[in-house]
Amino acid sequence: MSLGVGVERMAPVPRLLALRMLRRQAGRRRSPDPALAGAPAGLSVVMAAHNEEALLEECITHLRGLADEIVVVDSGSTDGTAGVASRLADRVVTVENKAMLEINKNIAMAAATRRWVLVLDPDERLSPLLRRQIRDVVDGEDELAAGYWMPRRNYILGRWVRTMGMYPASQLRLVRRGEGSFSEVEHHLPMSVDGPTGFLSGDLVHLSDATVAEIVGKRTRYAEFAARQMHERGEPFRARRLISAPLRSFAGQFVLLGGWMEGSTGLIYAGLSAYGALLRHARLWELSRAGDRQR
Repeated sequence: MSLGVGVERMAPVPRLLALRMLRRQAGRRRSPDPALAGAPAGLSVVMAAHNEEALLEECITHLRGLADEIVVVDSGSTDGTAGVASRLADRVVTVENKAMLEINKNIAMAAATRRWVLVLDPDERLSPLLRRQIRDVVDGEDELAAGYWMPRRNYILGRWVRTMGMYPASQLRLVRRGEGSFSEVEHHLPMSVDGPTGFLSGDLVHLSDATVAEIVGKRTRYAEFAARQMHERGEPFRARRLISAPLRSFAGQFVLLGGWMEGSTGLIYAGLSAYGALLRHARLWELSRAGDRQR
Protein backbone atom coordinates (compact mmCIF):
# COMPACT_ATOMS: atom_id res chain seq x y z
CA MET A 1 0.00 0.00 0.00
CA SER A 2 1.39 3.38 -1.01
CA LEU A 3 1.29 5.62 2.02
CA GLY A 4 1.97 9.32 2.27
CA VAL A 5 0.74 12.37 4.16
CA GLY A 6 -1.73 15.00 3.00
CA VAL A 7 -2.76 15.51 -0.61
CA GLU A 8 -1.42 14.14 -3.89
CA ARG A 9 1.79 16.16 -3.88
CA MET A 10 2.95 13.94 -0.97
CA ALA A 11 2.41 10.67 -2.84
CA PRO A 12 6.10 10.31 -3.94
CA VAL A 13 7.33 10.50 -0.35
CA PRO A 14 9.14 7.23 0.44
CA ARG A 15 7.18 4.89 2.66
CA LEU A 16 9.54 5.05 5.67
CA LEU A 17 9.65 8.84 5.61
CA ALA A 18 5.86 8.99 5.25
CA LEU A 19 5.43 6.72 8.28
CA ARG A 20 7.81 8.90 10.28
CA MET A 21 5.81 12.01 9.36
CA LEU A 22 2.57 10.28 10.34
CA ARG A 23 4.00 9.33 13.73
CA ARG A 24 5.09 12.92 14.28
CA GLN A 25 1.57 14.16 13.49
CA ALA A 26 0.01 11.46 15.64
CA GLY A 27 1.37 13.17 18.72
CA ARG A 28 -0.91 16.12 18.00
CA ARG A 29 -3.99 13.98 17.54
CA ARG A 30 -6.68 14.41 20.17
CA SER A 31 -7.90 11.46 22.19
CA PRO A 32 -10.88 9.85 20.44
CA ASP A 33 -14.33 10.11 21.95
CA PRO A 34 -14.73 6.99 24.15
CA ALA A 35 -18.21 6.43 22.71
CA LEU A 36 -16.76 6.36 19.21
CA ALA A 37 -13.70 4.31 20.11
CA GLY A 38 -15.97 1.43 21.06
CA ALA A 39 -17.42 1.12 17.55
CA PRO A 40 -17.24 -2.42 16.15
CA ALA A 41 -14.47 -3.12 13.68
CA GLY A 42 -15.23 -3.05 10.00
CA LEU A 43 -16.21 -0.64 7.23
CA SER A 44 -19.37 1.43 6.82
CA VAL A 45 -19.91 2.78 3.31
CA VAL A 46 -22.20 5.80 3.34
CA MET A 47 -23.73 7.83 0.54
CA ALA A 48 -26.30 10.54 -0.09
CA ALA A 49 -28.60 10.02 -3.06
CA HIS A 50 -31.26 11.97 -4.93
CA ASN A 51 -32.91 10.38 -7.98
CA GLU A 52 -30.00 7.95 -8.49
CA GLU A 53 -31.93 4.72 -9.06
CA ALA A 54 -29.73 3.10 -11.75
CA LEU A 55 -26.39 4.34 -10.43
CA LEU A 56 -27.20 3.46 -6.82
CA GLU A 57 -27.94 -0.20 -7.51
CA GLU A 58 -24.72 -0.67 -9.44
CA CYS A 59 -22.73 1.18 -6.76
CA ILE A 60 -24.07 -0.91 -3.88
CA THR A 61 -23.64 -4.15 -5.82
CA HIS A 62 -19.97 -3.48 -6.53
CA LEU A 63 -19.32 -3.06 -2.79
CA ARG A 64 -20.21 -6.67 -1.96
CA GLY A 65 -17.43 -8.39 -0.05
CA LEU A 66 -15.93 -5.11 1.13
CA ALA A 67 -18.58 -3.16 3.07
CA ASP A 68 -19.74 -4.48 6.44
CA GLU A 69 -22.53 -1.90 6.45
CA ILE A 70 -24.09 0.34 3.79
CA VAL A 71 -25.97 3.49 4.80
CA VAL A 72 -27.96 5.54 2.26
CA VAL A 73 -29.48 8.94 2.92
CA ASP A 74 -32.28 9.44 0.39
CA SER A 75 -33.18 13.10 -0.04
CA GLY A 76 -36.75 12.97 -1.28
CA SER A 77 -36.12 11.07 -4.52
CA THR A 78 -39.03 10.84 -6.94
CA ASP A 79 -37.73 7.81 -8.89
CA GLY A 80 -36.99 4.31 -7.55
CA THR A 81 -34.01 5.34 -5.43
CA ALA A 82 -35.78 4.70 -2.13
CA GLY A 83 -36.82 1.22 -3.26
CA VAL A 84 -33.29 0.29 -4.34
CA ALA A 85 -31.88 1.61 -1.07
CA SER A 86 -34.39 -0.26 1.09
CA ARG A 87 -33.70 -3.49 -0.82
CA LEU A 88 -29.89 -3.37 -0.89
CA ALA A 89 -28.67 -1.09 1.93
CA ASP A 90 -28.47 -1.96 5.62
CA ARG A 91 -29.85 1.38 6.73
CA VAL A 92 -31.85 4.07 4.94
CA VAL A 93 -32.39 7.58 6.26
CA THR A 94 -34.98 9.74 4.50
CA VAL A 95 -34.55 13.52 4.57
CA GLU A 96 -35.68 16.49 2.50
CA ASN A 97 -33.68 17.53 -0.53
CA LYS A 98 -31.14 20.28 0.14
CA ALA A 99 -29.00 22.53 -2.03
CA MET A 100 -26.00 21.51 0.08
CA LEU A 101 -25.46 17.80 -0.57
CA GLU A 102 -22.72 17.85 2.06
CA ILE A 103 -25.35 18.21 4.80
CA ASN A 104 -26.80 14.83 3.85
CA LYS A 105 -23.32 13.31 3.66
CA ASN A 106 -22.74 14.36 7.27
CA ILE A 107 -26.08 12.79 8.23
CA ALA A 108 -25.00 9.56 6.54
CA MET A 109 -21.66 9.56 8.37
CA ALA A 110 -23.40 10.13 11.70
CA ALA A 111 -25.60 7.07 11.02
CA ALA A 112 -22.61 4.78 10.42
CA THR A 113 -21.74 2.28 13.18
CA ARG A 114 -18.41 0.72 12.10
CA ARG A 115 -14.91 1.87 13.04
CA TRP A 116 -14.02 3.04 9.50
CA VAL A 117 -16.31 5.09 7.23
CA LEU A 118 -15.98 5.40 3.45
CA VAL A 119 -18.00 8.18 1.80
CA LEU A 120 -19.07 7.49 -1.78
CA ASP A 121 -21.33 9.13 -4.33
CA PRO A 122 -23.65 6.85 -6.33
CA ASP A 123 -21.65 7.60 -9.49
CA GLU A 124 -18.33 6.54 -7.96
CA ARG A 125 -16.65 3.12 -8.09
CA LEU A 126 -13.57 1.63 -6.45
CA SER A 127 -10.73 0.40 -8.63
CA PRO A 128 -9.45 -3.11 -7.72
CA LEU A 129 -6.26 -1.63 -6.24
CA LEU A 130 -8.15 0.91 -4.11
CA ARG A 131 -10.49 -1.83 -2.92
CA ARG A 132 -7.54 -3.92 -1.71
CA GLN A 133 -5.91 -0.92 -0.01
CA ILE A 134 -9.10 0.01 1.83
CA ARG A 135 -9.40 -3.60 3.00
CA ASP A 136 -5.80 -3.45 4.29
CA VAL A 137 -6.56 -0.27 6.27
CA VAL A 138 -9.77 -1.64 7.76
CA ASP A 139 -8.20 -4.98 8.72
CA GLY A 140 -4.91 -3.47 9.95
CA GLU A 141 -3.85 -2.24 13.36
CA ASP A 142 -2.41 1.09 12.20
CA GLU A 143 -3.46 3.78 14.69
CA LEU A 144 -1.49 6.61 13.05
CA ALA A 145 -3.87 8.00 10.44
CA ALA A 146 -7.32 9.42 11.12
CA GLY A 147 -8.19 9.41 7.42
CA TYR A 148 -6.92 8.65 3.93
CA TRP A 149 -6.82 10.55 0.64
CA MET A 150 -7.26 8.75 -2.68
CA PRO A 151 -6.85 9.94 -6.29
CA ARG A 152 -10.07 10.36 -8.25
CA ARG A 153 -10.23 9.40 -11.93
CA ASN A 154 -12.92 11.57 -13.54
CA TYR A 155 -14.77 10.44 -16.66
CA ILE A 156 -16.40 13.28 -18.60
CA LEU A 157 -18.52 12.62 -21.68
CA GLY A 158 -17.26 9.03 -21.58
CA ARG A 159 -13.56 9.99 -21.52
CA TRP A 160 -11.02 9.74 -18.71
CA VAL A 161 -9.87 13.36 -18.39
CA ARG A 162 -6.31 13.66 -17.10
CA THR A 163 -5.91 17.45 -17.46
CA MET A 164 -7.92 20.51 -16.34
CA GLY A 165 -7.13 19.65 -12.71
CA MET A 166 -9.21 16.47 -13.04
CA TYR A 167 -6.49 13.97 -12.15
CA PRO A 168 -5.43 12.98 -9.59
CA ALA A 169 -7.94 15.40 -7.95
CA SER A 170 -7.45 13.60 -4.63
CA GLN A 171 -10.38 13.13 -2.28
CA LEU A 172 -10.35 12.54 1.48
CA ARG A 173 -13.03 9.86 1.79
CA LEU A 174 -11.90 7.13 4.19
CA VAL A 175 -12.00 8.23 7.82
CA ARG A 176 -12.26 6.85 11.31
CA ARG A 177 -15.79 7.08 12.59
CA GLY A 178 -16.50 10.39 14.30
CA GLU A 179 -13.29 12.10 13.14
CA GLY A 180 -14.38 13.64 9.85
CA SER A 181 -17.06 15.99 8.51
CA PHE A 182 -17.89 18.08 5.44
CA SER A 183 -18.38 21.83 5.33
CA GLU A 184 -22.06 22.76 5.23
CA VAL A 185 -21.32 26.26 3.93
CA GLU A 186 -19.40 25.70 0.67
CA HIS A 187 -19.70 23.08 -2.06
CA HIS A 188 -16.94 20.60 -2.91
CA LEU A 189 -14.54 21.31 -0.06
CA PRO A 190 -12.54 18.29 1.14
CA MET A 191 -13.67 16.56 4.29
CA SER A 192 -12.09 17.94 7.45
CA VAL A 193 -10.41 15.30 9.61
CA ASP A 194 -9.30 15.67 13.21
CA GLY A 195 -5.85 14.13 12.90
CA PRO A 196 -3.07 13.16 10.46
CA THR A 197 -3.93 11.71 7.08
CA GLY A 198 -2.38 9.11 4.78
CA PHE A 199 -2.57 8.50 1.06
CA LEU A 200 -3.86 5.52 -0.90
CA SER A 201 -2.70 5.17 -4.50
CA GLY A 202 -5.64 3.22 -5.97
CA ASP A 203 -8.09 5.26 -8.03
CA LEU A 204 -11.60 6.29 -7.03
CA VAL A 205 -13.42 6.13 -10.38
CA HIS A 206 -15.93 8.96 -10.93
CA LEU A 207 -18.46 8.21 -13.71
CA SER A 208 -19.73 11.77 -13.79
CA ASP A 209 -21.04 14.10 -16.50
CA ALA A 210 -21.88 11.42 -19.06
CA THR A 211 -23.90 13.84 -21.22
CA VAL A 212 -23.90 17.53 -22.08
CA ALA A 213 -27.31 17.83 -20.43
CA GLU A 214 -25.88 16.54 -17.13
CA ILE A 215 -23.06 19.08 -17.23
CA VAL A 216 -25.46 21.93 -18.01
CA GLY A 217 -27.76 20.83 -15.18
CA LYS A 218 -24.90 20.79 -12.67
CA ARG A 219 -23.53 24.13 -13.83
CA THR A 220 -27.00 25.64 -13.46
CA ARG A 221 -27.46 24.30 -9.92
CA TYR A 222 -23.99 25.35 -8.81
CA ALA A 223 -24.39 28.81 -10.32
CA GLU A 224 -27.71 29.33 -8.54
CA PHE A 225 -26.25 28.27 -5.20
CA ALA A 226 -23.12 30.43 -5.62
CA ALA A 227 -25.12 33.48 -6.70
CA ARG A 228 -27.37 33.22 -3.66
CA GLN A 229 -24.36 32.91 -1.37
CA MET A 230 -22.74 35.97 -2.97
CA HIS A 231 -25.97 37.93 -2.61
CA GLU A 232 -26.41 36.93 1.04
CA ARG A 233 -22.82 38.05 1.76
CA GLY A 234 -23.65 41.44 0.27
CA GLU A 235 -21.26 41.01 -2.65
CA PRO A 236 -22.13 43.68 -5.27
CA PHE A 237 -22.84 42.86 -8.91
CA ARG A 238 -20.11 44.01 -11.30
CA ALA A 239 -21.07 44.15 -14.98
CA ARG A 240 -17.49 43.54 -16.11
CA ARG A 241 -17.57 40.11 -14.48
CA LEU A 242 -20.16 38.96 -17.01
CA ILE A 243 -17.23 39.00 -19.42
CA SER A 244 -14.16 38.52 -17.24
CA ALA A 245 -15.42 35.55 -15.18
CA PRO A 246 -16.32 33.32 -18.17
CA LEU A 247 -13.11 34.25 -19.98
CA ARG A 248 -11.01 33.52 -16.90
CA SER A 249 -12.79 30.19 -16.39
CA PHE A 250 -12.32 29.11 -20.01
CA ALA A 251 -8.70 30.24 -20.24
CA GLY A 252 -7.85 28.58 -16.95
CA GLN A 253 -9.30 25.19 -17.84
CA PHE A 254 -8.67 24.99 -21.56
CA VAL A 255 -5.30 26.77 -21.82
CA LEU A 256 -3.50 26.86 -18.47
CA LEU A 257 -4.69 23.47 -17.19
CA GLY A 258 -4.27 21.70 -20.52
CA GLY A 259 -7.86 21.12 -21.57
CA TRP A 260 -6.76 21.55 -25.20
CA MET A 261 -5.07 18.14 -24.91
CA GLU A 262 -8.48 16.50 -24.39
CA GLY A 263 -9.73 17.53 -27.84
CA SER A 264 -13.46 18.17 -28.25
CA THR A 265 -14.19 16.92 -24.73
CA GLY A 266 -11.90 19.54 -23.21
CA LEU A 267 -13.32 22.30 -25.40
CA ILE A 268 -16.92 21.42 -24.56
CA TYR A 269 -16.28 21.08 -20.83
CA ALA A 270 -14.30 24.33 -20.59
CA GLY A 271 -17.01 26.12 -22.58
CA LEU A 272 -19.78 24.85 -20.32
CA SER A 273 -17.75 25.83 -17.25
CA ALA A 274 -17.50 29.34 -18.71
CA TYR A 275 -21.27 29.26 -19.17
CA GLY A 276 -21.60 28.42 -15.47
CA ALA A 277 -19.45 31.43 -14.56
CA LEU A 278 -21.60 33.69 -16.74
CA LEU A 279 -24.82 32.31 -15.25
CA ARG A 280 -23.51 32.84 -11.70
CA HIS A 281 -23.02 36.58 -12.23
CA ALA A 282 -26.20 36.93 -14.30
CA ARG A 283 -28.18 35.47 -11.40
CA LEU A 284 -26.38 37.78 -8.98
CA TRP A 285 -27.50 40.70 -11.17
CA GLU A 286 -31.08 39.45 -11.04
CA LEU A 287 -31.01 38.93 -7.27
CA SER A 288 -29.47 42.38 -6.76
CA ARG A 289 -32.18 44.05 -8.87
CA ALA A 290 -34.91 42.25 -6.92
CA GLY A 291 -33.34 43.45 -3.67
CA ASP A 292 -33.16 47.03 -4.94
CA ARG A 293 -36.85 46.99 -5.89
CA GLN A 294 -37.79 45.90 -2.38
CA ARG A 295 -35.97 48.81 -0.76
